[in-house]
Amino acid sequence: MGINPFWQEDFFLIVQGIYHQAQIQCAEPHFIISFDQKLLIHLIPLDNDFNPEELTQLQVKYQKENILLIQLWEDVWLTKRTQVLSRINSFLGLNKSYHGRKAKIAALNLKQASSFLNDNHLQGYIKAKCHFGLMDNDKLIAVASFSEARPMKSKGESYLSAELVRFASIDGLTIVGGLSKLIKHFLKQVKIDDLMSYADRDWSLGKGYNKLGFQLSETTPPAFLYVNKEKLIRYFPHRLPKTILTAFEAQNILNLDDFLASNGYLKLFNTGNLKYHLYL
Repeated sequence: MGINPFWQEDFFLIVQGIYHQAQIQCAEPHFIISFDQKLLIHLIPLDNDFNPEELTQLQVKYQKENILLIQLWEDVWLTKRTQVLSRINSFLGLNKSYHGRKAKIAALNLKQASSFLNDNHLQGYIKAKCHFGLMDNDKLIAVASFSEARPMKSKGESYLSAELVRFASIDGLTIVGGLSKLIKHFLKQVKIDDLMSYADRDWSLGKGYNKLGFQLSETTPPAFLYVNKEKLIRYFPHRLPKTILTAFEAQNILNLDDFLASNGYLKLFNTGNLKYHLYL
C-alpha cells in the first residue's frame, strides 16, 4: 500500500463529489476542509513537522467557536476510507435514522464482534470480555463491546468498574437510542458501580457521552505511536511486533525511535482522549 503523496487531493475530490459544499478552507500550514459551519477536517500527512501541542491548540481554537475539527491522518484515510466517509455522513446528519426500540439484542461471539467492528469502527476490534449486538430481523446493525468488571480499591473495597470498549453501527445508519439500549442491557448482566469509556479527541468532542449521562473525568495527554510505512499498520509501543522488539534488544547502538525509523516505521501521535464515567 504505502504512502500516497496525492492523498489530500484524493480526499478532497472524493468528498466534494459527495458533499458539494466541501471547500478547502486553508492549505498552509494546515490543510483544512470545511463542510459547513460546524465541521472541519484537518488532513495530516505522515511526513510533517507538527507537534501534539500545536494540533491540540488548533482543536481548542475551533471548539471555542462550537466547531468540531477532526484530525484525519494520512494512514487512516488510506486504510479506512469507508469508515471515514461513514463518520462524515453521521456528523453531517446524512445517515438514515433507525430507532433502537425496534431492534432486538443478541449476545455475540468473538468472530461476530471482531468481523463487524473491523468493518465498521475506525480503530477496528480490540480485545473485550463481552459483546452485544442490535439485530434488525436477522441483520446485525450495531455492536457494543465491554470489558470485565474490575475492582477499584482506590474508590472502595468492593467498588467495581467496567469499560465500554467499542461501539459501532453499520455504514449509513444512525440508531437512535441504540447505544443506550446496549448499555442498559450490559448493566443488567454485570453489577458495577461505574462504566468508563474514552472519546478519541482526534474525532470527538464527547457530546454523545454527555447525552448518555456520562461525566467527563479526565483529559488524557497525547500518546505517541508508530506506523509501518509500507503496510500502514499502527502500533502503540507496547504492541509493536515481537520480531521488531527482539531485533531492537539484540543491538545496543540505536535508541528505539531511530531503530524503528531505520526499519521503515514513522513516529506519530494523537491528541489524547476524553475519559468519561457513567456513575450508577
